[in-house]
Amino acid sequence: MYKVRVLQEIDDRLDAEYYNPAALSTLKKMETKGKVTTFGSLVNEGYRVVYHGTDSINGLKDSELLPFLSPTQIDANGAISFDDADKLPLYYKNRYPKGLGKAGEILVEVKGNVSKVGIVPLEFPKNLMISGSLYKATLDPKRADSHYVLAFLKSKHGQILKNRLTSNTIINYIAKDALYSIPVIEFGEKAQKYIGDKVRQAEQLRAWAKVAEMTAEELFNGCVDWSSEVLNVGKINKVSVSELDGRLDLKYNSPARLALLRHIKNKEIKTTYLNGLVDISAMIGWKGLTTEYYTSSGPWLLRGVEFRDGVIEFEKLVSVDLDKYLEQPQIHLKEGDIAFSKDGTIGKAIVIPELSNDMAAGSTIARLRPKRSTEINPYYLELALNHDFVQVQVESFATGIAQPHITQEWIAQLVIPRVQDEESIGESLKLHHLANNHSKKLIQTAKTLAEALIEGQLTEQQLIQAQQALDDGDNSFDQAILSKLSNEGYAIEGATPLFSDTEELYRLLESAAHAEAEE
Repeated sequence: MYKVRVLQEIDDRLDAEYYNPAALSTLKKMETKGKVTTFGSLVNEGYRVVYHGTDSINGLKDSELLPFLSPTQIDANGAISFDDADKLPLYYKNRYPKGLGKAGEILVEVKGNVSKVGIVPLEFPKNLMISGSLYKATLDPKRADSHYVLAFLKSKHGQILKNRLTSNTIINYIAKDALYSIPVIEFGEKAQKYIGDKVRQAEQLRAWAKVAEMTAEELFNGCVDWSSEVLNVGKINKVSVSELDGRLDLKYNSPARLALLRHIKNKEIKTTYLNGLVDISAMIGWKGLTTEYYTSSGPWLLRGVEFRDGVIEFEKLVSVDLDKYLEQPQIHLKEGDIAFSKDGTIGKAIVIPELSNDMAAGSTIARLRPKRSTEINPYYLELALNHDFVQVQVESFATGIAQPHITQEWIAQLVIPRVQDEESIGESLKLHHLANNHSKKLIQTAKTLAEALIEGQLTEQQLIQAQQALDDGDNSFDQAILSKLSNEGYAIEGATPLFSDTEELYRLLESAAHAEAEE
């Protein structure tokens, strides 16, 4: 409960949330730091057009379909996964031409969670149709850097000002008038560019990461002769007794697993059981650990829901009591270990990167620690574990229906292919992880810089100076700013730096730019 006193400057709204103290305080800060305008005043044209209809796509060829982008395909950092886009009949292109995406359009979620913001990149699928749950807008380039505006809207200040305009009946919704009335702080061109370039660099690293991942997968598929035909279960019409491994249950001897085993034999693929490559710790969960041992600080707990696409979402991790952590050293995770999910969404694997804090595996995670004697590249092993080659085995070995589970004993029996290009495959996947992690940090950088300007921790002149220096080939001012960033904010004493090695960031950006120029 809170109370505010509203004078003559009251707007045409009487709902309490609109005048919540956080929003009013944010506005006051913005008014003292720069020119405050509205999102609508920056828009050249904007549309909210298409909803997914009931039109069936059954029987239609790929050439008769177009991709349909919804908020689901935009992650919390603004990255867009076009591979996961839905499909619509191609005639939507002519029926709703204003719903087609254009490079540089800013996309704001206006129905549902109303938290997603993204930008259509330079390269995107042809005939991309944008869902009506997203408002698509082209901004005036003379006044606004769209990538800066994205950073502002994703910042805590932008979210506060957007959320107070959200209508909440059954489904959250922001009307066009409300969306257009969101206050935006309008800094000068150089300052906007400095922040906006961090978002553009993040996009560049994401694109490069995708190429690195595809390279790793293509190398792997070439080494194990993998194609869409490998698991063609239609060819499994007769099974020999020797193939049944002494068992008759269909799940264990699934057609997909039998097809895989035949493929291994026919192609003479060298394999090793997983327990020959890693030490598999007994994962029985934390004895006595309940939510009462969750703390505001302390070792992190990795539970399986916090990682995807090679990135651990550290901001979602919970912390646990240090004494409880020290009780069970077999669940401690360190750089180079592989976390493997064994409950719920089973079979996900990720290499643990360099950590700035202690981390433990939760009860749904198996810790796989590569044996020194094998010298296997952990990133190669991660790719193999996530590939269909191993996933069909995971599905066959899993128990449970509502809550799938794979035991330590069956994890140990997973068959891993051994190929000549393991190092090249592993290094490509490692590059994918590095680029994606730094891409995420650059988005955090852009949001934090916008927040630091509004909070007065950083001046517009400092950003102008840094941008001018970068234009002249000098990154010393940029490094000075980046060195003060952390997950907690800007210039927070004692906080762990967001970038442990800015030179690594510059090397990645240079390599990504070079790769882009060669395309």
